Amino acid sequence: MNESDILGKLGEELLEEGIKSRWVPISRWKEIRDEINQVLDGLTDPGILKYIGTCYDFDIEKSLENPRSLLILSIPKSKVRFNFNYDGEEIEAIVPIGYLNLSYVKDRIEPILERSLGANGFKFASLQIPKKLLAVKSGLARYGRNNITYVEDAGSYFQLMTYASDLPVEDHEWHEKRVMKMCEKCDLCLRNCPTGAIDGSRFLLRAERCLTYFNEEESEIPDWVESSWHNCLVGCLRCQDVCPANKKVSRNIIEGTTFSGEETEILMRVSKIEDFPQALRKKVEDSELSILYPVLPRNLGLLLGVL
Repeated sequence: MNESDILGKLGEELLEEGIKSRWVPISRWKEIRDEINQVLDGLTDPGILKYIGTCYDFDIEKSLENPRSLLILSIPKSKVRFNFNYDGEEIEAIVPIGYLNLSYVKDRIEPILERSLGANGFKFASLQIPKKLLAVKSGLARYGRNNITYVEDAGSYFQLMTYASDLPVEDHEWHEKRVMKMCEKCDLCLRNCPTGAIDGSRFLLRAERCLTYFNEEESEIPDWVESSWHNCLVGCLRCQDVCPANKKVSRNIIEGTTFSGEETEILMRVSKIEDFPQALRKKVEDSELSILYPVLPRNLGLLLGVL
């Protein structure tokens, strides 16, 4: 099977799973990396720089020797709704896409890659590189005014994943940064961002003001962040929930676990999962909420209006 046939077969199999994909030659990585580095050079917030340094690895050859191409994928996902009983009420708490079911997504994709790439003698490896710019320039996605990426039919309810491969790729799409056309006459995300992170005077998000930036980290949340702004168990969905591009998908919700009043009290009071009663610990781990530690107790208290 030649390279073109492999690419075609793989693309079809991914689409059957609802997964859209784009391939680009590895030479495009330098352009992406240089543009990202220009942005990083303009950042001064040490917290953001530390976050980027922790989450991403720009050295692709650590993952795969002599890579020849990059594959970027968009996997449709839904937010997850948990329920917490507190003070006589059952209160909903949403976890946005991108936090849970991460291993499931990888387990779903890599057997497909193995059948098409591995079976034909080509190697592949997952990457921890910034993905949004690659998704837009490859034609897979477009930016929204809120600096989040959107994919046709999926809105912003998808997870991006990237892989390096030694499969050679020549024909590919490549674009300048593109924003959705509907954003030209719409400012709903800007008007609904509680912290002012979306700025009409610039394209880049003011990450240092983003609610997600604060509630993903253990550091103290600034006093100027009002308690009423908290709307998720982690992260924020204010700009995405009002976006017209998400009209068809924003109601896609997976029902998660419900916690009793006693369990909710323990979740807010006890900071280490190891100190939970065994049944509650299993419940938290099975629901994957353990991924949100150590910030979950604080965030739950903020969402419930206790802190």
